[in-house]
Amino acid sequence: KHFLAQHMQSFRASGLGPQELCCSCLRRVCVALRRKQQKCARILQRQVLYSKYMAPAEERLQLLENDSQAQEDPGKESGEESTTSDTESTCLSRKRLRMLKGCFVDLAASIVFWWAISSDVSDAVFYGFLAGIVGAMTIWRIYRAYYEEKSHRGPDLPYTCAHLSANDRDLFLVATVHISPRAPKDVENVIHSIKPTVAMIELDEERLDRMRQVTRESSAPAPPEATLQPVAFKALADGNVEVEINSFAQRAIWNSEAAGEHLCGQVVFRPEDEYGLEAEGHSTNSRDCRDFLALVRRGSGNGEFAPFALKAHNAAKSGASALLVVNSEDKLPMGRIGVATLWSELRIAFTIRKCSLPSLPVLLLNQQHGEQLVQLCQSGRSVTAEFTVKPDPYPRRSLPKKLCQGCALILSGIGVLYGVIQCFAVEVGGEFLAAESVARELGIRCICIDVDLNRFWSRLGWALLPTPCNLLDSCLSWVAFPRVFFQFLFPPFGSIDTVGTTILHGASFSLKTWVAFILAGLCASFITNGLLRLLGSGMEAGAEEAGVIGHDDRDEVQAYIMLAVEMYMLPQIYLAVAASRDEAMYQSMVRKSKEFAAESLVVVVGAGHANGILQRVRQSGL
Repeated sequence: KHFLAQHMQSFRASGLGPQELCCSCLRRVCVALRRKQQKCARILQRQVLYSKYMAPAEERLQLLENDSQAQEDPGKESGEESTTSDTESTCLSRKRLRMLKGCFVDLAASIVFWWAISSDVSDAVFYGFLAGIVGAMTIWRIYRAYYEEKSHRGPDLPYTCAHLSANDRDLFLVATVHISPRAPKDVENVIHSIKPTVAMIELDEERLDRMRQVTRESSAPAPPEATLQPVAFKALADGNVEVEINSFAQRAIWNSEAAGEHLCGQVVFRPEDEYGLEAEGHSTNSRDCRDFLALVRRGSGNGEFAPFALKAHNAAKSGASALLVVNSEDKLPMGRIGVATLWSELRIAFTIRKCSLPSLPVLLLNQQHGEQLVQLCQSGRSVTAEFTVKPDPYPRRSLPKKLCQGCALILSGIGVLYGVIQCFAVEVGGEFLAAESVARELGIRCICIDVDLNRFWSRLGWALLPTPCNLLDSCLSWVAFPRVFFQFLFPPFGSIDTVGTTILHGASFSLKTWVAFILAGLCASFITNGLLRLLGSGMEAGAEEAGVIGHDDRDEVQAYIMLAVEMYMLPQIYLAVAASRDEAMYQSMVRKSKEFAAESLVVVVGAGHANGILQRVRQSGL
């Protein structure tokens, strides 16, 4: 706005038309931007374009009036431009100076911290200092609980929630522990009291669909038509009267492989194979049909293994261009169909001798329209179907990729951790389903903002590569560790108290949850320690064979190797698992807030992501 206020006066006096004025304005903008640094130029260009196309008309008229008043002084324009340039240079210099000061402070604090850690002190001094730290932490949290104002909007927010205003939007961030019984209650209370425009959760669509499978489909809501696939059917009824059926069908997770493809053909239903469990079963009835769509019922007649993917592979073998499945009830499932467990996919691959996804799209029709089509096909009438496959951003993972990611999940200890917890029937992620349920009850959108598993594992793999940049990042992370650790122990106002939040959630654990949590932690620690010992022993054995170290020093060398590996991997794992996801979720929050014009939003994330997101909101807004 300020830049337009400087230069719009000449355009107003030129008498040019709207289009010529736009071109002339852009030319002047480009000339001015060339004088600035590349980073500042990009920021300024976005501001100019936003002010030109997105600002209200009244605001632009006010700018023109101000420019006409400023036209009286011809030399003022160049002076203001130089002043603005000097101001931006000063701001940039101050920012660099703050960064330099922060580096020096981190370095000094790191030297003192690591010297204190490595110092040899008596047990009395150590435990006395530890007791003092614990006492100071307790006093600080009591002070925060009584004097911190959570929100100016009135309702009393729980201690696990933080409120932040930015860009005329109110953000209410709820920090949770995924196995805590308290987490769903906090989420329900915040959403009920705030009644936000949208609710956002730390999940992607695939993981949310898996959690929905735990609940019965009858209790799940009907999916919105915007997420379904429209399909049109035509058939000749009695008296050569054409019957049209326009339906919406739920899509399979692999349908986007054929996005944009237009499918049209005859609908074929075989009563002797009504569930589509026989391979090449439709070929005999469809020799004269160049393109046909197979119609089958959902499930099986006698309890056979009959997932959607197996039926799709059988239909593909028969030459069908698509598979239509009649649902067992009128209401369609909320999530995509075709989501199966790893064991089910292994069974499918063993049955069909293939590990790939089905090659044709699958649509699940509601029971009313499906049964109507079955009756028309059985009566001998010609039924045709026509639809264009909609694009779908739903993440797709083939069986080999799932196996690789599953092995990595187990070897990292995370899979063992959650596997043991689930063996004790402890609910994991109940706060996300609670957020979706309350949002649906209030008529609020519930949006997934986390990255999918493909992007997650890709980032983790690149982060663990020992490149020079990753090595430098690990070193800088350990330099900044004392500052981060201090903020962890004594969180400032306006942030989430991770320690206090974890204690509050842990206090709500039942005995079964505590047993599951401790046992899962021990098992995961055993797996990760075993891998580190294996890596350290292999490197030590190679160094010993090369004569670099002696036999007597092998234990000490192996310990140092494990320490070096841990010091490199821990910051990189944090970067891939936490920091990069914080940035991705923040970007998704900003994008969805603008898309739905959200005035207030409730975001439900784990306690480890809360402060990272809040910091980005303070720095860059919403």
